[in-house]
Amino acid sequence: MRMPAAETRTELREAAYGLRRLVDGDLAGMFDGPTTGGIDLEAPVVAFDLSGITEYTSLGVVMICVSAWLRRLLSESDDGVRRIIVYDEAWKVLRVPGVARFLNESWKMARQWGVQNIAVMHRLSDLASVGDAGSEAIELAKGLLSDSQTRVIYQQASNELGKLREPLQLTEREVAAVSGLSPGVALWKVGQRSFVVEHVVSRAERWMVDTEPEGGVTA
Repeated sequence: MRMPAAETRTELREAAYGLRRLVDGDLAGMFDGPTTGGIDLEAPVVAFDLSGITEYTSLGVVMICVSAWLRRLLSESDDGVRRIIVYDEAWKVLRVPGVARFLNESWKMARQWGVQNIAVMHRLSDLASVGDAGSEAIELAKGLLSDSQTRVIYQQASNELGKLREPLQLTEREVAAVSGLSPGVALWKVGQRSFVVEHVVSRAERWMVDTEPEGGVTA
């Protein structure tokens, strides 16, 4: 590195502390052992279930690894496969700057990479929690929303309606439509056109979308 040893130690101290957490500290056990057997990253459907990771730093490290794998898969693959990538609870991953930058690149390169990106969140206001006002995280989240040409909006709480119009470029009539939507019905905003769409779920598909506890009622 063309630096004296003492200067090198100073420059790399933060990196060393971070690596130590992964080996001997609170993040030990996640990355310092063999990969879990049976993982098939070539399967037709691959799901990374991160619901068990509640600590923000741990989630950030895992998502950096996942996004690095995805970027290599999408940018270097020439297999001609068209892929659909779904980011559930997208606001959580947008809090990780490196991942947010990857998502913005993925949205802009979607056509070239042959990928359809879907970001899912409960409320648009969740995007405000990814960082402080004016921060890079907020600007990246706004860019992601701007680059999304299709927005699917289900019924929102009354206190959320006023926050939809400007970011999603909705008319007063469209906002009013969202307020009166029934479960399973959404306003689709495709470019400058909008449609009210009812999603019909078959019996064969219901197990994939029914998140109610056993014995509960699905709306």
